[in-house]
Amino acid sequence: MANNDRKRKYNNWNQKVKQKSVEPGVTGLFFSCEGHEKQALQEAYSIIDELLEDPTISTASEPVPEATEAPEKPANDSDEEDIADSLKKACDDQRQAKPGNPKKKERRCIQRPTGVKNTIFVSVKNAKIELLSEKMVEMAQKSPRCRYLQRVYPVEHTLIVDLSKMNEILMKVISDTLKAGDDGKLPTYSVEFKARNNDSVVKSTVLQMVDDAVSVLAPTAKVNLNHADVTFFVQVSRTTIMIGVCRRFYERRKYSLRPVKEAAAE
Repeated sequence: MANNDRKRKYNNWNQKVKQKSVEPGVTGLFFSCEGHEKQALQEAYSIIDELLEDPTISTASEPVPEATEAPEKPANDSDEEDIADSLKKACDDQRQAKPGNPKKKERRCIQRPTGVKNTIFVSVKNAKIELLSEKMVEMAQKSPRCRYLQRVYPVEHTLIVDLSKMNEILMKVISDTLKAGDDGKLPTYSVEFKARNNDSVVKSTVLQMVDDAVSVLAPTAKVNLNHADVTFFVQVSRTTIMIGVCRRFYERRKYSLRPVKEAAAE
């Protein structure tokens, strides 16, 4: 009987299963890195936290201060009850003011496992993802900030590997992006695709979907493979498709997080 109890502890249902791919429905930043993923993740957290202090990037609303005015008491309340209420309020205020009881801060950056080596995904709440990635690239290319991180992609849509759903998302992204500017001209575009640990989605399929969507939604838009105004990217990581838009992708050295001199020396 003892042997049966011992074996029961090691049944498969009693083991924790680690998440092996980014779940659909989240937005954030997708990074490539040179190994050392833990250190690369710390670099990502450090830069993201710094940039989220910029009010032009953060969309988090300011906390509304709680009203301090006490409700009116009925006329028949006793003096003893007033004293007890005042004492309780004073104790509560003192307890909140203690340094050991700070207000819990909401985590806005959380790593999501990708299941693929040399890649990191960080979901970011209440932030303009596109602008956040642009500022990050600008900061990292001016001065050395990243030792392990290589590139960053602003992911606005994540979904399971489903070609029909991917086509819907691409139609929406292209419709929202390829709009005429003040001069009446449509931005030029290009497409970036990469699949990791997945062979069910191929580049030719993605290119055809984008071409069909553009021919319907923005037929006068032109492709530019070297200096596109906007670049639609599709990154496939195991069972997850990530879609987003990079602006001036090639001018920004494909969103590299390395300074120009350092990149030239490699």
